[in-house]
Amino acid sequence: MKKYRIKDVSDLLGISTYTLRYYEKIGLLKFVKRDENGVREFEPDDLMTLCTIIYLRKTGMPLKDIKDYLHLAEKGIDTIDQRKEMFLKQKQKVQEEMTTLEKSMEVIDRKLNFYGEASKKHSMNVCQDEREKWLKDILAGKEKVQ
Repeated sequence: MKKYRIKDVSDLLGISTYTLRYYEKIGLLKFVKRDENGVREFEPDDLMTLCTIIYLRKTGMPLKDIKDYLHLAEKGIDTIDQRKEMFLKQKQKVQEEMTTLEKSMEVIDRKLNFYGEASKKHSMNVCQDEREKWLKDILAGKEKVQ
């Protein structure tokens, strides 16, 4: 079975060697083995676990929670329900963030349209209907900024 060194893993996954070392230091990478010279050796399954760690981190999951997840995974099949629950909670958080980002993108698009029209007409007095509708939505409580 092919083994990968830390630099290989860094290049493959686009994560710094510093981050990989830090993850090992805090106990996230207990699965990584070392050769007779103390050089880290990652196996293919380790890469999949690392991808999971990286993506969970990108969703904003705290390192402590990721560590808890990995600890549960070490325990095997008996912790499936707990791990599933962790992922369901994280999925809900990600869905909420995606909704917020989509709404933010709508505002950016609205402003880009406004500035495009203002530039064409060389006037800030444009898109009045859209702006009035947006204001009505705000005043009606339809625009909760959270």
